[in-house]
Amino acid sequence: MVKPENKSVGILGGSFDPPHKGHLTISKIAIKKVKLDKVLWVVTKKNPFKKNPFYSLSQRLKFTKKITRNVKKIQTVHLDKTIKSSRTINMINYLIKKKKTKKYFFYYWLR
Repeated sequence: MVKPENKSVGILGGSFDPPHKGHLTISKIAIKKVKLDKVLWVVTKKNPFKKNPFYSLSQRLKFTKKITRNVKKIQTVHLDKTIKSSRTINMINYLIKKKKTKKYFFYYWLR
């Protein structure tokens, strides 16, 4: 049996259409205040509240990687195809099962 890691991981999910300094700022604050070892930016294919995304998924993934390139504790991922769902609960269950990390912190951005 694999033991869970003692790491604290923050999760910021969204369409990141486009990613911006606000996403970066709240991630940096969460890293500092909650003492997170890592933050996952989970980029979804589509925002359920918008008809169509402005940027394509590949463009948004490229932009998120570019904006976070100087912050080693932020990692960009796209899990919709892997878990065959865009539902938050399915993503969290997948991360708990696959990544074997003990502590996850889910936070979100409100405009």
